[in-house]
Amino acid sequence: MNLPLATQQKPALELRQRDLCTECNRSRVTCFCKYTRPFVTNTRFIILMHPREFKRQRTGTGRVTKKSLFNSEIFVGVDFTRHEELNRALSDKSYFPVLLFPGATALPAGSEAFRAAKGARHALVVILDATWASARKMLNSSSNLQQLPRVSFELKDPSRFVIKRQPAELCLSTIEAVYRLLDVFGHQGFERLEGRHLALMETLDAIVQFQLDCAADPSLPSHRLNSKQM
Repeated sequence: MNLPLATQQKPALELRQRDLCTECNRSRVTCFCKYTRPFVTNTRFIILMHPREFKRQRTGTGRVTKKSLFNSEIFVGVDFTRHEELNRALSDKSYFPVLLFPGATALPAGSEAFRAAKGARHALVVILDATWASARKMLNSSSNLQQLPRVSFELKDPSRFVIKRQPAELCLSTIEAVYRLLDVFGHQGFERLEGRHLALMETLDAIVQFQLDCAADPSLPSHRLNSKQM
């Protein structure tokens, strides 16, 4: 008996879904999680991921960033105005909540103004994990995010995430942005990392090298980088 095409495709789809790592959304054979070395931070990180990034992205770094940081979590959406878990975190008086986002009003993470605003509290850093266009849409849609003070850091070096085209030379991936921020916080005495945050860049470098090796290996056509990733 010939089964309808949809019925034939369903087992294959379920098999592919079971083969996906629930952490990095890649196949278990090519999973990026093995490159991570999780560590503890005083800073709490909340990664807000655009649904498109959550469903389709295989080379983004939001998931491995969360995997690398014990004190972190991911929420998915566009409008977070009434997101109960996020709002509960933002209202926690033991933290100083900020949005990691550039702009004229952003406080430099290493400035006295930031230190004074933070006081004795630990920082709670909200990060938008999306394309720049999608990140702006998320921010414009979420009144609670608009009310947060912004924090930034000085950009010196271009992104090392060379397998993905960035919209501008000094734009960074999520994992790089977290590394740079923690590096500043370490110098300010907000964190006592003793170099543990270097694992973030080592994870990124391992991911990049893996993807480049796959792209150069003719026996792995399914892993080649397409024009959208390069």
